Amino acid sequence: MTRRCATLRSNRRAGIARSAAGTAHAGFTLIEMLVAVVILAILSGLAYGTYREARVSAARAAQSMRRTRQIEFGLRMMVQDFAQIVPRPIRDPLGESRLPSLVGGAGGDDLAVFTRDGWSNTAGLQRSTLQRVGYRLNGTTLERYYYTVLDPTSNDAPVVEKLLTRVKSVRIRYLDMNQAWVTQWPPAGLPPAQQLTIRPIAVEIDIVFEDWGEIRRLVEVAG
Repeated sequence: MTRRCATLRSNRRAGIARSAAGTAHAGFTLIEMLVAVVILAILSGLAYGTYREARVSAARAAQSMRRTRQIEFGLRMMVQDFAQIVPRPIRDPLGESRLPSLVGGAGGDDLAVFTRDGWSNTAGLQRSTLQRVGYRLNGTTLERYYYTVLDPTSNDAPVVEKLLTRVKSVRIRYLDMNQAWVTQWPPAGLPPAQQLTIRPIAVEIDIVFEDWGEIRRLVEVAG
């Protein structure tokens, strides 16, 4: 009887030891937890760095795309305007004389002022398709402006559009009937009546940007 009780006690102690050992192996030690936390922190830092670089790269790409669209649109607008110059002089603001259909390189803020055809009229308004358009460099911004009437008076303010930014310089040249490039229009030495309506054969637009460098466009004047 004594031997049997001793055997039961020994088996019970062995079972308790096995259960305790199994419980110890089923959990994590403090060192294992610290190692897991460190690895998680390293992976999180790497993931955040990659995410931040991706965000910065995407922002730069979007900014570059917006800049590209701005320059493409601005140059396309200028080409369309100069290609559609028409020999239509306008009355001066006081109505006492007439101004040439194209005035370029005359000094002051204006780079060129001219009458162009093809003014879109999708709303069907009672107005001409001819439009008086001008370009000027205001600081580092190239502005395009136009009048809502063909023969504006001193009371008619132009509508101004900021066309291109970060512009260092703009040069416009005109090809005259003698196949010579000039920077002023109308050419000197012509009769006053001819100066009012004469148009160049072509126009050369040369723009220097702060970021894109120099861009040049050659425009053939229609007609």
